[in-house]
Amino acid sequence: MTGFIPRDSAAVDSPPLATASDIIHLDMDAYFASVEQRDMPLYRGRPLVVCHTDDPNSLRGVVSAASYEARTYGVKAGVSVLEAKKVLKNAIFIAGNYDKYLHTTRQIKEICRRYSDIVEVYSVDELFIDASKVKHLFGGTARVALEIKRAIQNELNLTASVGVGPNKLVAKMASEFNKPDGFTVIEPDDLPDVFAPLPVGDIVGVGRRMKRHFDAIGVKTIGDLADVPVDYLTAKFGIVGAALHNASLGIDGSVVAGRQAREIVKSFGHTHALGSGISDKRELKRLLLGLTEGVARRMRREGYYGRAITLRLSLARMFSISRSKTTAYFTQEAKDIYPVAVALFDRESELVEQYPPTLIGVSVSRLIRTEDGIQLSVFDIIERKNKELTVAVDAIRDKFGERAVFRASLDTWKRQHHTVPRLEVAK
Repeated sequence: MTGFIPRDSAAVDSPPLATASDIIHLDMDAYFASVEQRDMPLYRGRPLVVCHTDDPNSLRGVVSAASYEARTYGVKAGVSVLEAKKVLKNAIFIAGNYDKYLHTTRQIKEICRRYSDIVEVYSVDELFIDASKVKHLFGGTARVALEIKRAIQNELNLTASVGVGPNKLVAKMASEFNKPDGFTVIEPDDLPDVFAPLPVGDIVGVGRRMKRHFDAIGVKTIGDLADVPVDYLTAKFGIVGAALHNASLGIDGSVVAGRQAREIVKSFGHTHALGSGISDKRELKRLLLGLTEGVARRMRREGYYGRAITLRLSLARMFSISRSKTTAYFTQEAKDIYPVAVALFDRESELVEQYPPTLIGVSVSRLIRTEDGIQLSVFDIIERKNKELTVAVDAIRDKFGERAVFRASLDTWKRQHHTVPRLEVAK
């Protein structure tokens, strides 16, 4: 095992080490494909490919998920449908039913919330749970994790791989150790030794380009990475270098972004996971528009106006940034929220080019309810016709569904994503 840089010699400030393993990471096994195999007996035990396409009989689109029977042939999420069909001659190809998967994710979240109020839906098939305040009720965090895992199996007939660790990074990596249907606990005393022999590519956020650089300097394992001087990492990768150093030691300062129930609403937000990352700025802005439309729609439905607009980006799965701006007026219109979000996005152009976002989100806070009395912008009075149009469009969507009316520029986005993949109401 390679040596590690002692923690007190690090050239950057590191988050303090946790003293207990209280964070649970839940990773659903072959999620979309497993849901389909559960609901359709014909699919069970056969190679099944869930496609991100409007026509699974065509060669267009990409693979959203593959059953474990299909994965044995090298087919996995992100592979083109054309490539998958070349490899799997007798597989079943179907279009994804994302409304059903999102519904199931909500069911999983409700199960998790029976055990802890602090639950973060990290993506459609991943959740984090902070059990620090409830573990004494169940006999420890490991027991909480097992109870959740069993409840999902018994009630939803789905399996999950579960990792327990002192922070989100360790818990997420632990959930990868024994897939599928795995259960792994990593205690603080196990670190950093347990990470040392693992391939450096196992660190969340180390992509192909970064791995090629590590290969060139002889860094093959996480232990090798821990021996690289922090100054070198920060010079080469900027703030990501400091995060890499901490990750090699199993250190992570991020918190589970759950919220306590039954408090006043503080913000509305939508986020969208982007797989291994997207660097096309036009596509990212189009996604941002779709997310903004969803946020504004829900604000109007609930009767809220807001002033503070926040852009959230997860970059290369290594670190996240949030940028906010408070406007001079309250609004619940996408036409007001979107330009601010885009301006915040444009300020981070260099980071986006270097580290393709793996998650993008927008939220509105500093809220006030309609009945509380609101000093609106003068433009809200001038643009009365626009407001009347918004009311009419909302009425059509209420009656005929969210996809009945939408911006022409979002046509492809609506067909690809159907609904906003992840929504948040901070309370």
